[in-house]
Amino acid sequence: MKKTIYTLALSLGILITASAQNQEEQKSVEKNAFETFFTENMDFQVRAHFSIGGSSPLGLPKEIRKIDSYNPGLQLGLEANATKWFADDKHWGVRLGLRFEGKGMTTKANVKGYLTEIIQDNAKVRGYFTGDVKTKVRNTYLTVPVNVIYKINEDWNIYGGLYFSALIDKTFDGHVSNGYLRQNDPNGSKLTFEDDSSAPYDFSKEVRKFQWGTQVGAEWKMNKNFLLLGEVSYGFNGVLNKDFDAISFSMHNIYLNLGFGYQF
Repeated sequence: MKKTIYTLALSLGILITASAQNQEEQKSVEKNAFETFFTENMDFQVRAHFSIGGSSPLGLPKEIRKIDSYNPGLQLGLEANATKWFADDKHWGVRLGLRFEGKGMTTKANVKGYLTEIIQDNAKVRGYFTGDVKTKVRNTYLTVPVNVIYKINEDWNIYGGLYFSALIDKTFDGHVSNGYLRQNDPNGSKLTFEDDSSAPYDFSKEVRKFQWGTQVGAEWKMNKNFLLLGEVSYGFNGVLNKDFDAISFSMHNIYLNLGFGYQF
């Protein structure tokens, strides 16, 4: 009887020891697989760019008769990203990044029957303006781009995907001049702005806090580490809040980004 108990105890000890060893080996395999995933076939970049574009409707609305001037300003962006390649040949991969960027412009346009809301005598006045409108947009975003990347050859990569942006700082304002405003409707009472007179407007509080859209781009490797890049982005949702109706058309962020990067 004692021999049987000793045998069972010894067998149980062997099983427990073997099980513990198997668990340690399994954890080691899982740890190695996890470390391998984030170390093998990975590329890391830092990038900088400047942007040319603006907050614009799709197509020129009938209210805007002529664009008199356009200044993109100095809109800069900084990005860090990581690319995970699906295979050793590095033809296909997924890239995730974090970007700090500015988007803006200053424009002057001649308009007719342009719905807007100005500030006159410390009060908001809504109506249809005919004359000159100057607009200044300066918005800053924290953006997460998610792209699929394809390597054409050793020098060229192309990529495309989505981006998601959170608003950090905002400016969307301007003034009207050299014209008149019909209050409330196209036949309403008339406010005239002549010579040096003007009236400001400020829609900064109406800038949407979340933006998302699509982007496509290409990068050219100058050498092992340095690269040049160009990409086009388009915002799916409008720059201003959905329920904002002091402008009769939706405006979207449309930009061309040009820059350079360093690959580690």
